[in-house]
Amino acid sequence: MVEKIKKTPQNPSVSGARKGALEVLHQLFRHPEDTTPLPVLLTRQAAGLEARDASLCAELTYGVLRRHALLDTALAGFLKKPEALSAQVRMLLRLGTYEILFMDGIPARATVNELVNLARRRFGQGLGGLVNGVLRSVDRQAEALRAGADRTLLALESGNLDAAGMAEATSLPLWLTKMWAEQYGEREACFMAANTLKHPAPCWRANLKKAWGEMLVRHWLERGYAPVGQGGFSAQGLEKGRAEEGELLASFEARGDLTRQGASSQLVTEYLASWMAEAGLTDTPLWDACCGRGGKTTALLEKGVRVELASEPAAFRLEELKAALLRLRLPWPQLRCAQAQRIEESFPLILLDVPCSGTGTLARNAELRLRLSPARIADIARVQADILVHAWRNLQPGGALFYVTCALNRDENEGRIEAFLREQGRDGRLVEQRLFAPLFPGQDALFLAILRKKS
Repeated sequence: MVEKIKKTPQNPSVSGARKGALEVLHQLFRHPEDTTPLPVLLTRQAAGLEARDASLCAELTYGVLRRHALLDTALAGFLKKPEALSAQVRMLLRLGTYEILFMDGIPARATVNELVNLARRRFGQGLGGLVNGVLRSVDRQAEALRAGADRTLLALESGNLDAAGMAEATSLPLWLTKMWAEQYGEREACFMAANTLKHPAPCWRANLKKAWGEMLVRHWLERGYAPVGQGGFSAQGLEKGRAEEGELLASFEARGDLTRQGASSQLVTEYLASWMAEAGLTDTPLWDACCGRGGKTTALLEKGVRVELASEPAAFRLEELKAALLRLRLPWPQLRCAQAQRIEESFPLILLDVPCSGTGTLARNAELRLRLSPARIADIARVQADILVHAWRNLQPGGALFYVTCALNRDENEGRIEAFLREQGRDGRLVEQRLFAPLFPGQDALFLAILRKKS
């Protein structure tokens, strides 16, 4: 069945939420070349909104992004020439249709009245009348439209759609669903596409360097949270609205006992720490060459890995890593604000969490539906190749290199490693490679390859 978002009838002054969602959606659709993260755009838009308004604004934005192709299909039966309408009017109709079909707790008449009034103020009486007629028709046909959406989503979750059907059901670009179908098979591609519609639940990892870290994990598992690896837990499956728990979790985060980190990312760092321990390399210096905000850096430090250097070209991300190191009271590695390709230091262990398409994070980063393109992925692949070659030159003989992406694309994963090893000849070998599929609905997928250099 269509998953409807539960909202209470006493919802906020949704005008502010709707206006904010429309502004963010216009920005995203008009400027797909912009790389500003969606949470940043939403935070800017939420200035002046009450907390519940800001939450609804975000829900509307994510909902339309994930469903805009399905919404367009629903609207097609009520519009003679949809292409003749301005982008703003079409977006307003999508927003109203999403609310009517996919959200509980907001009466359809309230949705229609507010959006009609907004259309009249912005576009005049004529278009206001059109919006009124179309949205009232959607409301009258809502049951049939939901049934059609149900059938489409059931076929998707059963693995029974082709690339075009996947694209319509999930608003993913057709070139991407075709690529997934070719690389992974249509059935697996359907499951991957279905995951992009899910709402990822928050996950935390406990700081096991603290004596009470394991006890903290047990406490939250006893409260119904789902386990993540050996030292983490997720709110997956829990009902929303446990506000007192959110406040308590935030207090544990603030004092360095917990850190928000996705399930797959936790499992990758846990796996790497275990692999290094078995190989007797835990105390071997490691360079985290693409550390970003430092989620994996701090996770490895908590597990006793000797991270000696962490580098990242974006200064604001390094500032977030510094804040995390202070909060968690961890030993500081050297920090370098530079591209990995600009650093000339040799290490026996190198972690490359390389820039990638992020196609394994589409549930969390719904805006990538608009921003990704084959040309952009080709550019990213060239950067990956440059970083990998440079890091390999700086890897000491006998050393290990850990290559990580959050991409669902063999050209960035297995294909990249295969091409690299072919170029290196007998200098390197693949120890193992694996995909960490989402542990829970909506979680990221991560790829890991471990390479060793000849002594």
